[in-house]
Amino acid sequence: MPVARARARFTAATAAAALDALAHRAGRPATAAAVRFGAAAAVLGIARAAGVSWDELGLGRRELGRGARAGAAAGACAAAAVLAGAAVPATRRFFLDDRAAADAGRGGLAAGLARITFAAVPPEELTYRSALLGLWLGSGSRASAVAWSSALFGVSHILPTRATMGQTALGQHLERRPLRQAAFVAGNVAATGAAGAGFAWLRLRSGSVLAPLLAHAALNDSALVAGRVAHRLAGTRKERPFGHSHGVSPAGTIKKRARRARRPSRAPATRLAGASGGRRGW
Repeated sequence: MPVARARARFTAATAAAALDALAHRAGRPATAAAVRFGAAAAVLGIARAAGVSWDELGLGRRELGRGARAGAAAGACAAAAVLAGAAVPATRRFFLDDRAAADAGRGGLAAGLARITFAAVPPEELTYRSALLGLWLGSGSRASAVAWSSALFGVSHILPTRATMGQTALGQHLERRPLRQAAFVAGNVAATGAAGAGFAWLRLRSGSVLAPLLAHAALNDSALVAGRVAHRLAGTRKERPFGHSHGVSPAGTIKKRARRARRPSRAPATRLAGASGGRRGW
């Protein structure tokens, strides 16, 4: 039985990683969602074939109510913390993510929230907090089960982080800087793994995967809303992302320099040559 469970763990983890990479490369969001749900179904099937019960998977009916209450409470706390961070000027710049402002239309926010809640979060929770966590719970401690499933969850975010890190608040400081990019990806993987451990704890505490599903959806939904709020407040108060002061954007700086270059100057040529340098980000 331990050998069969070990094989099932390896097969499930490999299948989850391969299908997640395939979903990341899918061109259409609907195709990516279909692949992710297919991956969740595959690893759940592997777990069931290895003898993992529905209760071990967090899919028992008796714990649904408890999971819903725990998930709603945890989700409300997470959403409140995220929105408060976007409202406070000292931390608002961390939420200036271009992805949050990409869909500026009325239906853009609703579509984004629906995509997170119904297409992105459920397959992740079924894969990592249900199937993989259940497989590791069979023979081993809870701590090791949480550690393994959370580590795999963090690693699964390497490709998405690499693809979108240029759109984050620190994106301008990562361009053409491989060491900073590697550090950014590693930090995001670590943070995602830590969040996965919190979701796993919530799943074990409530007995239902519904709890981390609701908390995860609330956290990601509130992050999207917080990004929109941060962009709106930053535009109103002329706040900019990291590395720009006095409310001047890089595009605005370039335009001002171009206007200055077109103006006739009274300064000597040597003085103009010495004033041509620009300030770099950190």
